[in-house]
Amino acid sequence: MTTSELCDWLRITRTTVWKWRKEGMPYHGSGKALRYKRYEVEEWLKKRESENK
Repeated sequence: MTTSELCDWLRITRTTVWKWRKEGMPYHGSGKALRYKRYEVEEWLKKRESENK
């Protein structure tokens, strides 16, 4: 999915996406061709949540 689709899905801003990428959220490509796999993002979010408990 694209960055716009990711933002719509998770109801987050592009700034949050940028911060999460810097924190290790998985993505593919570079520049304007960035793409995200839903299952990878879901797994990353679950792992992140469990580490913050």
